[in-house]
Amino acid sequence: MKIKKKKKFKISSIFKYIVLAVFAVIDFYPFFWVLMSSFKDNIDITAAPLALPKTISFSSYIGAWTDVKIGVNFLNSVIYSVCGVFLIVLLSSMVAFVITRVLPSKLLYGYFTLGIMIPIHAILIPTFIIMKNLSIYNTRQGFIILITASNLSLAIFILTSFMQNIPIELDEAAYIDGCGYFKMFYKIAFPLAKPGLATIGTLTLLNCWNEYLFAYIMLANEKIKTITQGIFALKGRYYTDYATLCAGLMIAIIPMMAFFVIFQEQVIGGMTAGAVKG
Repeated sequence: MKIKKKKKFKISSIFKYIVLAVFAVIDFYPFFWVLMSSFKDNIDITAAPLALPKTISFSSYIGAWTDVKIGVNFLNSVIYSVCGVFLIVLLSSMVAFVITRVLPSKLLYGYFTLGIMIPIHAILIPTFIIMKNLSIYNTRQGFIILITASNLSLAIFILTSFMQNIPIELDEAAYIDGCGYFKMFYKIAFPLAKPGLATIGTLTLLNCWNEYLFAYIMLANEKIKTITQGIFALKGRYYTDYATLCAGLMIAIIPMMAFFVIFQEQVIGGMTAGAVKG
C-alpha cells in the first residue's frame, strides 16, 4: 500500500512539474523572442521571425538610443520614477502614521483610500482642466505631481496595515522620553515599516515607469516624453522597424528586471509580511 501511495505521489508531482514547466515556457517565450529579435535586422525578423539571430548585432540598440531618441525618453522616465517614488513613500508614510497613531479615524482612512475605486479614465478630463488652469500642463513638475497623486491611495492602503501592527507601547515610551510626533515618526514608525515601504516602493516604481495614459494626455513636448511614449512612437502607421522596436522594449524592461533582482529579498519580505499581518 505504501509503495502504491509513493508511486501515485511521484506521478502527481511529475505531472505538476510538467504543467508548471509548460506554463513557464509559454510565459517566458514572448520575452525571449523580443530579446532575440532585438539582435536581428528587420529583414531577418520578417523572413524568419522564429529563428535565432545568425550574428549578434547591437545596431538596433544604438539606433533606438540615438536616432529615435529613446535615450532622452529613458532619462525622463528615470527622473519621473525616482521623484515619484520618493514623494509617494514620504507622503504615504506620513499619512499612514497620522491616521493610525495620531488621529485614528475610519473616515480619514476611507477618504485617502477612496482613489483606489475611481477608474483613471473617469478623471482624465477633470485632471487635464485642472493642470491647464494651474499652468502645469506639459511640464515635468506637473507630471511628477500627477503620478504621485494617482499612486498615493494604494500606497496609503498598504502602509496603514503595517503602521497598525507597530506596538502602541513604543509610542507611549517615546512620549514619556519627550519625543514629539515627528520624532516618533522618523525614529520609530518609519524604520519599523521598512517591509511595507519596500512593497509600495516596488509597486509604485513599476506604475510610474510603465505609465502611459496620463503621459500620452499630459505630455506633448518631445523633450519631456516618457519611455512608454517613445516605444509607442516606434510603431509606424504603414511600416514598423521591429528590430528597433524590440530594442526599445528591452531598454525599458532591463532596468525593472535589474531592480527586482537586486531588491528581491526586500520586496518578497514586504509582500509576505503584509500578507501575514493582513
